[in-house]
Amino acid sequence: MSVHSLQRTLLNLTAWLLLIAPPLTAQTAPLQYIPDPTFSVLSRKGAPKDIIYGGGKRSICLTRADPARGLTAIVPPGDFGGLSATTNPKFWVYMPYATDTPLSGVLSVRTIDDFRSAPFIRVPVTLPAQPGLVALKLPTSLIGATSPLLNHPGVLAWTLTVVCDEENLSRNPFVSGLVMVTPQPALLQRVARLSRSEQVLEFARSGYWYDALDLVAGTDGEIGVQRLMESAGWKPAR
Repeated sequence: MSVHSLQRTLLNLTAWLLLIAPPLTAQTAPLQYIPDPTFSVLSRKGAPKDIIYGGGKRSICLTRADPARGLTAIVPPGDFGGLSATTNPKFWVYMPYATDTPLSGVLSVRTIDDFRSAPFIRVPVTLPAQPGLVALKLPTSLIGATSPLLNHPGVLAWTLTVVCDEENLSRNPFVSGLVMVTPQPALLQRVARLSRSEQVLEFARSGYWYDALDLVAGTDGEIGVQRLMESAGWKPAR
C-alpha cells in the first residue's frame, strides 16, 4: 500500500470514529451546598428553647433495623435549617425502625415570628414499617396566603414524633428542623430550563436546601442525600 493510500485510509477511519463517538460534554461542577448567610439558627438569639433543632430523642419502645442508625432529620449539619423556594416544602427524615405494621406519627409545624412561637399545628401521618427515607408534607389547606399558619416569607419549625407509646408520650422519639420559606418564582423559572443535575447544583449553591434535597432524595435516594450532606460539611462516622 502506498503512503497516500495509507493516509486516506487513516483519514477515513478517523472520520468514522468521530461520527460514532459520543459527544463531549462539559465537566459537571462539584455539588456544594452554600448556606444563606441571613439564615443561621445558631447565630440567632432568643430562639425557642423547647425544640431540639436537627436533633431529637431516641426511642425506648421501638427497635432499629440497624442499631447504629437512629431517627434522623435530613437538615444541614450545624445550622439545622435551610431555605425553600416553594411555599409547601417537604420535610425529609430517615426512619430506622422495622415493624410488622405501619407506624403512626405526628407532624407538628408552627411559625416563628421574631422567635415568638405560635402554637403548633399537628397533622397525623402514617409512617412505613421498614427503614428508609420518608418525605412529609403539610396538606395544602394549611399553606397559602389565607392560611393562619404562614404569611410568606417566614420561618417554620417542624417536628416529627413517632408514636409508639400513647400513654407515656415521653417515650416517643422525635426529630426537628427549621425551614425559611422564601418563594422565588424567578429562581424556579430559571432552574426549570436546566437538567435535573444542574437544578440540584443551582439550588444547593443558592442555599435552597429543601429544594436540592427534594431532587436528590427523590432521584438518588440515600446515596444522593449523603452526597448533599457531605457537600454541606457532614462527615460520615468511620
